[in-house]
Amino acid sequence: MEGKFDSIYIYLWEEFNTVYVGRTINPKERHRAHKNRETELTYKFSSEHHVEHPKMIIIENGLTIDDGKEREKYWINEYRENSPYIVLNKTKGGEIGGITKLTDEEREQRRKIWAEKHKEYAKKWYIENKEKMRIKQKDYAEAHKQEIAEYQKEYRIEHKEKISENRKKYQQENKEKISEKNKKIYEENKEHHYELVKKWIEENKERFKEIQKRYYEKNKTELNKRRYNTNKEKYIKYNQGHKEEKSQYNKLYREKNHDKIKEKKRQYYLANKEKILLQQKEHRKQKKMLI
Repeated sequence: MEGKFDSIYIYLWEEFNTVYVGRTINPKERHRAHKNRETELTYKFSSEHHVEHPKMIIIENGLTIDDGKEREKYWINEYRENSPYIVLNKTKGGEIGGITKLTDEEREQRRKIWAEKHKEYAKKWYIENKEKMRIKQKDYAEAHKQEIAEYQKEYRIEHKEKISENRKKYQQENKEKISEKNKKIYEENKEHHYELVKKWIEENKERFKEIQKRYYEKNKTELNKRRYNTNKEKYIKYNQGHKEEKSQYNKLYREKNHDKIKEKKRQYYLANKEKILLQQKEHRKQKKMLI
């Protein structure tokens, strides 16, 4: 069964008593082409007469392709023979028209060419209509809040991996920019941020302790190293003043944890075997040279 998705549409320029008849299976895309493509008759006519491009008026829809061809011919003839309008169409109608099917590569190539060609105009238009667009977008978002939220939720679920990859890529490419932005936001909202963190910790004490514990276990070596470097002078001074006590403590600790220390050394050796053997080899070589 042939699909019924063809439509007949018209464009009217009442002040010039002119009409254009067309047919399409995709009104939205076809209208965009009429408005923006310089080769289109409707674009040329509107530009030459310095008027805004009219809106598309659908006069028939739900037609098969063959019916659409016949009805286009009918309406062009009807306007020519029985109406006061001047018909802009140059043919009798019924030809295969509408949107040209393009590959993704061709579509992207055309988009780039068009963007480059109209760059200055697009920039000028954006500056002139920036505030208007912002208000329009805000009003639309407010009026369709629920729909937008549902759509975004569905999109996030369906494109979870793609979103994650894009976010990761963006963060890697803009690391410094993000860091500066976060730093600036933090500096501007330091007190407020501190209050929020404090409040969250108060409400989530147990969870916060667990997070701290996990973080410490994961970054133990680095944290201890950082702590030592920060308090290096303090540690050296303490060790010098408590040499005997520390020596006694270390001796007791080794005696008490003999097996534990032995196992730790064994694990370290297995994990760094090649490195250790290489160091021993180098050491023996240097010793021979000294002899």
